[in-house]
Amino acid sequence: MKKYQKSDAGYTLIELMIVLIIISIMSAVSGYYLINHQTLYKPDDQALKIIDIFQEARQRSLTQRGTMRVEIDLNDNMIRLIDENKPMPTGAADDEQIRQLPLLPASDVQIEQRAPDVADNPPETLPVPSANFLPSVYPSSTPNRVCTIRFQSNGLVVSAGNSPADGNAPPTGVTLHIWSPKKSSVNESEVVRAITVIGTTGSVKMWEYRRDETAASKWVDSRRGGSY
Repeated sequence: MKKYQKSDAGYTLIELMIVLIIISIMSAVSGYYLINHQTLYKPDDQALKIIDIFQEARQRSLTQRGTMRVEIDLNDNMIRLIDENKPMPTGAADDEQIRQLPLLPASDVQIEQRAPDVADNPPETLPVPSANFLPSVYPSSTPNRVCTIRFQSNGLVVSAGNSPADGNAPPTGVTLHIWSPKKSSVNESEVVRAITVIGTTGSVKMWEYRRDETAASKWVDSRRGGSY
């Protein structure tokens, strides 16, 4: 009679269960860190999306020799790029929306005002006021609360507020604050970024806030910091 030897090549049920448990634990840990990683980068993603619209508005205003309006709409949670110079059949100018992008929920990223635990705006050469959200007078966003920034063909930028196109708003810069609130306290920020738009030149810059730096150097130009 032939005798069969027990093979050592297979796995026992207990060994398979141990492997599955280890895989489950590693997957849970990886998922936890991935979610936290994504949360930390949400303000950067939001800032880069807004900068992309600003840069396109500036480029179009200079190359097409016309005024481009950017609306940051809190009610619809959207940013829009609008051409104010498209002629209607009657000869009058009319608005044409070029692009619209959704913004992240306010529970994830705030843009309405500076974070409560941040004392100052980024240190531009001349003070750049914070963005102002006002009831809109434009058909695309009436009556929502909107920050309106108008890029003009001469390179100037005006924070138009709720002024119509012929409102003669003076050139001025805008600081847009972008930050994620802590889950444990909405009055404390987790990650803080800012975008400055200079009224006299139309230049756009992204800033990173570093809490561990001294008071004079907490705001760092992101191009120097390596994230933009």
